[in-house]
Amino acid sequence: MKSRNSKFVLKAVLIGLAAFVVTACTDSDTAQETPKKVEDGISFAVTDIQNISESSLPKTKAPSVYETASTPLEGEGAEGLSLLETTVEGVNPVYHPAATRGTITTNDNFAGSDKPFAIFATKEGSTAANYLYNEKVNVDGTMVNPVKWKKSESSKLKFFAVHPATDGSNPLVTTSSGTNPVVNYAPNTDVKKQFDLLVANTNSFNYDDYVSQKIPIAFSHATTAVLFKVGNELTYKQKVTKIEIKNVIGDGTYDIATNAWTVGTTKKTFELDLSAAPFSTATNAGSIMNGGDGTFFMVPQDIPDDAYVLITFESGKTVKANIGGTGKKWVAGTTKTYTISNSKDLDDRTLTLTINAAKNIFDYNETNVPFTVTSYSEVTGSGRPAKAEPWTITKYESSADGTTWTEGKPSMVADMSSESGNGGTSAEARTMTFTNDYHDYKAEREAALKAAHEATGTVDLSKVNGPQETANCYVVSASGKYSFPMVYGNAIKNGATNASSYTSSYPASEHIFNKFWGASEINSPYITGADGAKVLWTSTPDIVSDVTINGSNVEFKVNKDKMKEASVIIGVTKNTLGAYNVLWSWHIWITSKDVIDTSKDYFMREPLGFRHTEWHGTTYEKDRKVRLTVTQTRTGKTAQVEFTQKASALVREGEAMYYQQGRKDPLYPSNGMSLQSTGIDPNGYNRGFLPFWAVRMPLMMARFRTYDPNDSGIGKGEANGDWMWINFSDQSDGTKYYSHAEHATYFNLWDVNNCVGYRNPNAFVKTVYDPSPAGFRVPRLDEFTKINNGNNGKAAFVPAMGILSERNFTITDAGHSYYWSSEKKKGPGTLSSTQQWYGYYGLLAFGVKNGNTTTLGLVRPEHPSSPMFKDMASGANVISIKE
Repeated sequence: MKSRNSKFVLKAVLIGLAAFVVTACTDSDTAQETPKKVEDGISFAVTDIQNISESSLPKTKAPSVYETASTPLEGEGAEGLSLLETTVEGVNPVYHPAATRGTITTNDNFAGSDKPFAIFATKEGSTAANYLYNEKVNVDGTMVNPVKWKKSESSKLKFFAVHPATDGSNPLVTTSSGTNPVVNYAPNTDVKKQFDLLVANTNSFNYDDYVSQKIPIAFSHATTAVLFKVGNELTYKQKVTKIEIKNVIGDGTYDIATNAWTVGTTKKTFELDLSAAPFSTATNAGSIMNGGDGTFFMVPQDIPDDAYVLITFESGKTVKANIGGTGKKWVAGTTKTYTISNSKDLDDRTLTLTINAAKNIFDYNETNVPFTVTSYSEVTGSGRPAKAEPWTITKYESSADGTTWTEGKPSMVADMSSESGNGGTSAEARTMTFTNDYHDYKAEREAALKAAHEATGTVDLSKVNGPQETANCYVVSASGKYSFPMVYGNAIKNGATNASSYTSSYPASEHIFNKFWGASEINSPYITGADGAKVLWTSTPDIVSDVTINGSNVEFKVNKDKMKEASVIIGVTKNTLGAYNVLWSWHIWITSKDVIDTSKDYFMREPLGFRHTEWHGTTYEKDRKVRLTVTQTRTGKTAQVEFTQKASALVREGEAMYYQQGRKDPLYPSNGMSLQSTGIDPNGYNRGFLPFWAVRMPLMMARFRTYDPNDSGIGKGEANGDWMWINFSDQSDGTKYYSHAEHATYFNLWDVNNCVGYRNPNAFVKTVYDPSPAGFRVPRLDEFTKINNGNNGKAAFVPAMGILSERNFTITDAGHSYYWSSEKKKGPGTLSSTQQWYGYYGLLAFGVKNGNTTTLGLVRPEHPSSPMFKDMASGANVISIKE
């Protein structure tokens, strides 16, 4: 692993001793024994359980052991100096010179150290080292004085080991004969004469398991290694000649059997003399001052209150820091590092950190954003070379207005060539990469429609969501073969007859259409008598073909090579009905499934039959900005740079189908569709359609209803704009004579039990005239507020597409939008004052286009308390709500 602040590679946390290959002797008095030389005694395979990186080691001590602490240094010129202490698991060297007395023992230097270790063995059931006692083992794992393991003497042995073995060079390591080994350890006060104390305590080994194998010995460190490290620069002029640790306990005993220290009471001073080669602090932060034979190996202990570190510089000055007190510990098998930092070392520095860019504003499709960073420091007025100061991008911020900033790497940043640098007087080049979030959404949608997996077999559109449910509109999003049953609108729901869709609970009146009509009165869901089926109208020629009747179903094919957003009207016909021979018709809306991906009681995402003419732009509407903060790692100095990516305005335009309020059939001013002629009514008046006329002539727009101008009664010359002609006497279609004919307007053409017109208290019941797909319906007026409130997180697009005039069959007022509700209301005018708003009218949401956004309103600006009115014969758009 790498030291946190050093370029040197840290070796294993605990010793990784050489993986020796040794063989245990067999028992000479067993039948299995093969005679061997006496030199072939017990041998050992030495390993190190801590031979892994410090970051991988489990934290085996209490959490408080690893807490950091900072203590100010005292002494002349020590202002700003502090000692930061940290603890890591394992005994962690920073680098490894040739093996010396105090060098931390590792795989790399154990064999070369030529220091034997002592081995002890306890017989099964014994509590004392009574089989082997303080025998020396060579670094290759063989015993200096070979001893064989005899099964007759003990079938199990438990081993203890101490490294290095006791000899004249380390008389402070002793044991007591006849007991398990206890190490009496008192490190030399001269740090360079200290050694790394290793201990091992094994499980009991069975003779039968190890008769021909080596005994595994896993060493660990028993002391605490203490290192001193350079933090922030002290000064270019300082050199350390001595490091001392004072008033700490200098001895203790370590019971290998229990892995426990008993600490003595005598305080000592431990000294590292660096005067022969003073350590210059003018080096990289993270450098170790006392590596190799300068490592302190200390008795683990609760550090006394009066313990302190004293550092002497070549100038003779000293600095001091207290290291003891409540909670301060040296823990066995860990490394304590004291880092000397100087928060004031920057007072005599001139710091330079700049970010430069050739330009800061980029078009939406310019993704490469180059910039440079220059970062260095100089000792003010010294004339010495500048020092490179590493830097890092420490913060990303984004903004849509340049005023409010959000911290965090924004999605507009796809990549950064590098978020840091080494610094220097030469600028370091970096490149940020912006995302190109421009889309041709129209092309993407139509490509997706063409690429969609073609329908397998013949798909029944009335069953795609589970139980059969029919409708007047079916959404298709892939090419292939499809069918739907010849059923009036939604006359089948949840797989059963839905009679409430064509029969009202209320008796017939001037406002209630009690029995709904197709080409004749509807008494069953099923359409009978059809002798043909065909495309009545299409927005895209040949996108649908092969229309036919198969039993009680209509079948058709959507052609892959023609796939795009489109609307197609398919009808079933009966020639004996004459020129107007359509029995019923259905709207096939070819578009993405996304348009109906919404939640209950919220709107579909586009109007019925919508198809784009343009749809492109960036995903963001306003110019977006990113700001980078760069920080010099050592000094904390910061600099910022800001970049802007321009937006490409979203352009979204299109066309949709228009509906006269209460009719099921979509209209569009194009070839194949037309406006009712003035001669249809035998009296020459533009009286609109009877209900069955509307069904039989789905491609014809009815003119608004008027009355006999010679009528001298109420309503003379008057029109309230309804497209449905209601006879003034009993008729075969169930209509009645009403004394006030100008008021005769059906409230329930889309909501079967609407008996009041506006704010119907009854539950909404969708009729067979509703133009929506299965699972959707025309909304009530007040429900439009959900579009303005965000449509349950899925924005509904309500473009301004004007109104389809029932007077001249053209689209007018294209800068506004008109979306029908299912409701009607009497206008606020009177006969004598405002003919325009006298009588009943349809209620709708009216929108005003502002840029690419249309805001819908539900009330008339000139009458804030009144809903928005429109002639029911006018063609407005419909955006349905999910049931």
